[in-house]
Amino acid sequence: MAAEPAALDRDLAALRLDLTNQGLRLGEDLLAGGFALGLASAEGIDLVMPDGRWSNVSISPGYAGTSPYVLVEAGSGFAIRHRAHGSVPVCLPDTVRFRHARTHSGFSCGDIGAVHGRWLVVAPITVQNGLALDRPRRYLGLPPHRPLTKSAWSVDEVVACAEAAWVHAGIRAVHLEAGALLKPDGGVADLLPYVTALRRALPVLVSVSVLPPEDPTRVLDLYAGGVDAVSYHLLAWDEGSAQAVAPLRTRFCPHARVWAALHAAARIFPRGAVSSDLLVGLESLDHLPPAMTALAEAGVVPNLTVFRPLPGAEDDAPNGELVPTERVVALMDQRRALLAAHGLQLSRVRGFPRVFSGYDRADPRRIDLWYASLRRWARIDRQDEPGGH
Repeated sequence: MAAEPAALDRDLAALRLDLTNQGLRLGEDLLAGGFALGLASAEGIDLVMPDGRWSNVSISPGYAGTSPYVLVEAGSGFAIRHRAHGSVPVCLPDTVRFRHARTHSGFSCGDIGAVHGRWLVVAPITVQNGLALDRPRRYLGLPPHRPLTKSAWSVDEVVACAEAAWVHAGIRAVHLEAGALLKPDGGVADLLPYVTALRRALPVLVSVSVLPPEDPTRVLDLYAGGVDAVSYHLLAWDEGSAQAVAPLRTRFCPHARVWAALHAAARIFPRGAVSSDLLVGLESLDHLPPAMTALAEAGVVPNLTVFRPLPGAEDDAPNGELVPTERVVALMDQRRALLAAHGLQLSRVRGFPRVFSGYDRADPRRIDLWYASLRRWARIDRQDEPGGH
């Protein structure tokens, strides 16, 4: 008898968590066929699971070398095989044409961004004053390294990458990761040229992940500039745990500043378009239920992002550890109920869904673009009225 959908979802959620914790080895048949050569220096690969959701899984030998899960060929496709649990069929998305497309400056689009379903993710500016102050690129499934001469991609290069992703991969939303921009305005001045150019070039929704501004009212500048969804990340609910994860960031950007920006954004952006990451495995799991509840009540989508430490990244998370599967799957059930209860589960415009349960299937339509533009115009019009904000 076929498994019930609810049971299947729960089994796949548990599998995703196991893969996040342990990584995935490449089978001898794939290695012999040169499969790894096409991945260059990739730390992870995207898999499309039987429920249609995407998951980025580490294949780094130093991390996944002892994993019990192996990716093998199965007929005309692929499967994840476990010695005791059998096999699960998976698909590998075809993003080769996108990754090999080149910009006018000669860089391949796969060096600039990564495609996850209908999403293109780009980190246009990763270093500020020589300090990386936010999450590593592996949380986004991005290429682990950019050319040594490129601390930032130009606006033209990012637009060219997005155009290639539109043509070759069918993306409909672009997420700009700029968590290294520790600026008083929250990086608005640096990001808006990219946002403006992307919206002129393609009919896409644009979401961003940035550090919060000193003045919470500057969140409106980001929205007025054309951003459709925003993520301000707490990293950990407990401020002490967040300080252990990112001491520099916490010093210059304390919890109070993040919370002020989240509350301001929730008042301005559409329901479901404001989110915050909580890195699971870096603090007590007992902190997560009240954290998710408080965020959802504030109109913020809580993303449970399982920390995935890779070799050489110990300084990013000195207390990182594997998380218990059943406990976290139960937390994801609670998260789903909270999103539904607070009207955050289904929305026309939302941020990049960076959660261990997989990249949610999202296919923005023209009516969604129209809705986002209309709401932004109406909101900006109201803030110019006497007493408006």
